[in-house]
Amino acid sequence: MSIRILCALIRGHLQIRKRITSVPVRHFANIPGIYRPYGKTGDGNYGSTLGKQNFGYVEPVREKILSLAKTIPFTDKKSVFNIADYGAADGSTAMAIFHELLATLKDHHGPDTQFQVIYEDLEMHDFNSLFKRMAGIIPDPPSYLLEMDNVYVLASGTNFYKQCVPSNSIHFMMSMTSVHWLSRTPTTSKYSIYKDAQSSTEELTALHKQAEMDWETFLLGRSRELKLGGLLVVSVCAEFDDRNTGENTYLLQSFVGLLNEVWKEYCIAGKITKEEFTNTQFCFSCRNMEQVRKPFDDKTSPVSRSGLILLSAEAVVNPDVFYNDWREKKNKEGIDDREKFARMYTSAHRNWGNSTFMNGLSDSRSLDGKEQIVDGLYGDVEKRMSRMNPEIFKDDLRFIYLVIRKE
Repeated sequence: MSIRILCALIRGHLQIRKRITSVPVRHFANIPGIYRPYGKTGDGNYGSTLGKQNFGYVEPVREKILSLAKTIPFTDKKSVFNIADYGAADGSTAMAIFHELLATLKDHHGPDTQFQVIYEDLEMHDFNSLFKRMAGIIPDPPSYLLEMDNVYVLASGTNFYKQCVPSNSIHFMMSMTSVHWLSRTPTTSKYSIYKDAQSSTEELTALHKQAEMDWETFLLGRSRELKLGGLLVVSVCAEFDDRNTGENTYLLQSFVGLLNEVWKEYCIAGKITKEEFTNTQFCFSCRNMEQVRKPFDDKTSPVSRSGLILLSAEAVVNPDVFYNDWREKKNKEGIDDREKFARMYTSAHRNWGNSTFMNGLSDSRSLDGKEQIVDGLYGDVEKRMSRMNPEIFKDDLRFIYLVIRKE
């Protein structure tokens, strides 16, 4: 090979490399406001803390799922039966029900039937923990994959306010305690991190309007993805009228109120700025029965016209396992272990709140500086809870369960 040809090849290679390296790279660390799971990647923190409570969230609709799943049309036994979990976290909440569901469907359609299970969550989600649970590396709860053939697991790192899988592809899908998270924060409050008694009419209107739009967007996305005859099961964090006071309240209101109280004290003490307090807003909305039924009751709505019909909608109270553990130990052993209650409760519910407080802090702060402040916040909340009567935090975990079919 001549020197001239060799030099030409080298120049061409360098030009190609220059064009490749000039392609912009998306650095997630620099994206403001993005949700980041709490805990070390791959350590299964969600399932080992909050999962202890979420494990039972499927129970109120368990029998309906197992019964109705057998009615989903599936005539071509050589094709694939597709199952999806939206807002899946690390897979711990769905592990047991998917084990039962797969066993039921295998018995109904035959052991050689192929199943595909797709877990959806945000692109920055800890999918490492999900797949460790699937492989049994994180052993609790036990993975159905360890004892089942012809079951294949995939993940979709796509926001569920977009279409996540191909149209007309899913037979069964569920979403447990995730649709309260909104696609955007519609308003900010000078006085609180979520709506409270001081919230203005304008703030409440903006919040509820965004929640209504997002609920419709979520349902329409799932409608496109569902096969005819397919099922969607959703549990919604509920807003309700307190039976004792008659006041309108929402899931975990006492805990959110305490977080707000301590964060406000941080602002007054100068640990955070007023702007940082205002920028800390929980981007969610708990809904009542009328709000979740509205797209189905209105037969002219886009949701109804898409073919989704509501088979059932039921308000259910789930047990607060942390409160029950404290109460049982007190009743049986005479030990009022409020410190353990506060520790378990706070570590569990930090999973969904930590990112909001981190994002509320100014980008002028270092990552270490932000973490120190938020660690201090949850530490102070835990200490304060340990000096309070757990009866205050006995949360009637109210959810609305919807079973929906595509026709």
